[in-house]
Amino acid sequence: MTMYVWIDLETTGLDPDNDRIIEVGWFLSENTLQITPEQSVLITPDKVAWELMQQDLFVQTMHTKNGLLADMETFGSILVEDAEDQILEDLDKHPDDIFILAGASVHFDRAFIRNWMPRLDRKLLHRHMDTSALRLFFEGTVHCVAEKEHDTVHRALEDIVDTFDLYKRYVELVQDLTPKLGDPDA
Repeated sequence: MTMYVWIDLETTGLDPDNDRIIEVGWFLSENTLQITPEQSVLITPDKVAWELMQQDLFVQTMHTKNGLLADMETFGSILVEDAEDQILEDLDKHPDDIFILAGASVHFDRAFIRNWMPRLDRKLLHRHMDTSALRLFFEGTVHCVAEKEHDTVHRALEDIVDTFDLYKRYVELVQDLTPKLGDPDA
């Protein structure tokens, strides 16, 4: 069976080779059916991560406004390898399944996963489920497009839940249009 691994990452910047993962949110689904509970973890920032955030005013402002930096200072956090272990534990509960990374602009998350979570990367199929690509498709072909109900908050758990909800609305849209596609009277 094919499972979607819905993941969103918050990072210190846009460069997967140099920037760091600072928060991960994830869960598994079979198409539109959520299989595992939503989880998120804060990654313990090393000295480099703190310096990167201080150098990038945009990232610093965003993560101050959304409360991520405050949470990192007050809540316990873990190493990126520990977060990877937790995600892999969820995948290991489904040993016969194929795993596809899912999310919004998922190529961004995949680049960080490839660099910082290589064991997870090896478990993921080369294909992606990218709601950003679906959005581009529907904006160009269908007048009624499902949108996120609110702006992205740039917190991993909230963003991946919103992305999954948007995906489910796209699936409903396709299901609503399907009878019309083959109907000569439509």
